[in-house]
Amino acid sequence: MIYADNGGCAYGAADERIALCLDRAAQMGADTPDGRYDIADGVYVNVMTYEPRSADGATFERHREWADLQYILVGDEFMGVPDAAAAQIVEPYDQGRDIEILSAPLAMLPMRERCWALFLPGEGHAPSIARGSARVKKAVFKIKI
Repeated sequence: MIYADNGGCAYGAADERIALCLDRAAQMGADTPDGRYDIADGVYVNVMTYEPRSADGATFERHREWADLQYILVGDEFMGVPDAAAAQIVEPYDQGRDIEILSAPLAMLPMRERCWALFLPGEGHAPSIARGSARVKKAVFKIKI
């Protein structure tokens, strides 16, 4: 996992696809319509507006084929980071959706506007946990690994 709370553009040098996602995120804001946008071969983004969920009973997800770069456009939330050693499967891996749902104790990573976190395949994360904002707008970039 990589986390940056200021846009963190220096991390873009690690991979041109990360740089592409961070450049695109810098152009987005409250007025960006929700939806899926293809960016490049093996890279797309889902822009969504939602009400964060309670941490009570929160599960986490992990992927096998796609990395998630989760970028907060408006609002704030917690991103749960699980204790992988204590993980228990709630929903088995769905190859079509590239997602597995698990349960484990979570450490809470504070996310605010222009913060982002990158989760590589196999790294669990529990997005969209309430921190203070009633509504959050986020861009979730998917990068094929």
